[in-house]
Amino acid sequence: MNEITREFVRLFNEERDFYECHEVFEEAWKAESEEPLKSYYKALVQVATAQFKLNQGYMNGFRKLYGFCFPVLERLPDVYQGIDMQRLRSEFTAQLHQLPADAYITPGTYPQYGINYLSLGIVEII
Repeated sequence: MNEITREFVRLFNEERDFYECHEVFEEAWKAESEEPLKSYYKALVQVATAQFKLNQGYMNGFRKLYGFCFPVLERLPDVYQGIDMQRLRSEFTAQLHQLPADAYITPGTYPQYGINYLSLGIVEII
């Protein structure tokens, strides 16, 4: 796991600061030229932004971001940069299926729909 991913995971899992996650990885994504790392950064920016949209109540925004990033997540190995991508794909899809049909819900009420924020699983390679 590179240092930028480590910081992203800390912000995502511990602080739930999805806006800052976006900032950290957007810079990395724009600076990176090698694949699949560039696409990975961009997809994780979109996952973090989807969590932000979930909290803000923008269900259609969440759906749109899922549609943008999920094909990239599917192409990544089951473990990439120390993140359990298989778990992320599964839990992100489950989150999508739990969304209410509404385009918008009251901000912060997503738990009433049985939805929780994602947590990135870490796999340490020895």
